[in-house]
Parts: sequence; C-alpha cells; structure tokens
Amino acid sequence: MAYENTEVAVSKSQDAIRRLIYSHRGTGLMLLSQPPREGFEAMVELDKLPYHIRVMATARTIDKHGKHWRVRSQSMMESLVEQENRRVWRVLYWHLKAMFEAADAGVIDIRDIIMPYVVLRDGLTLADHIKPQMASLMTTDPSRLLTGGVQ
Repeated sequence: MAYENTEVAVSKSQDAIRRLIYSHRGTGLMLLSQPPREGFEAMVELDKLPYHIRVMATARTIDKHGKHWRVRSQSMMESLVEQENRRVWRVLYWHLKAMFEAADAGVIDIRDIIMPYVVLRDGLTLADHIKPQMASLMTTDPSRLLTGGVQ
C-alpha cells in the first residue's frame, strides 16, 4: 500500500501542505483531526473570488489483535496508529501536490480539480451533495461512451 512505511512525520507533511496552499494563492488554512478522519480546510483565491475547500481522508482502523490473534500492547497500538496517521497525511500531501501540478501545467483547470472539495453554504462539500445521487446521475448509454458527451 502507498506510503505504508513512510517515516515522514505528520507535522512535516502538514507543513508541506501549508506551503503548497500559500504558494497557490491560499489565504487561510486549518488542519483537521477528527479520528478516523484527517484533513484540512483552506481558503484559495481564484479569479479574485475566495473558494473554501475541505479535503479529508480516512485512516484505517488498527485491529487490537496482531498475528495469531494476540492482543497488541498499548505501545504497539500507539505506534501503529501513529504510522497510519503518517501515511494518511503523506497521501494528503501528495494528492494536493498532484492537483496543483496539473493546474500549474495547464493540463486541468484548477476549478475542475477542486470542485468536489468546495464547501457550500450548508457546510457540506459539493462531493457530499453529489455522492448520494451519483448512481442516478450517471449515464451508461453506450452510444455516449468515449465521445466526451458530444453526440
């Protein structure tokens, strides 16, 4: 699994996220930790308009039982939870970096990239609104496949 054994401290990944946000017209950043959810909210200015975004990831639950169903010690559990947090924050950093690199290269418009993460007036993201309706909104019309929606 990606970043499974990363040794990069959570604080270093968070600092790298901070630098990325502020180097891309960010005007505010809040780091969030609501286990098992980890992530951040940021204000990013695009075309002189402020966009509030929230990017969250879910840490895996660490089983208190190890190999052969032996109960893990408290120190082992703490170590495994810390490793999972390092992994999650590293993934968040690289995800954000990839999004900004695609936009910086002019390959994908930044608004298209951040759209699922935009926080709306009700406090939910656009993705939070769309996900429950996703199946009904999708089309499986074979005649539209690979046409970019053009008929």
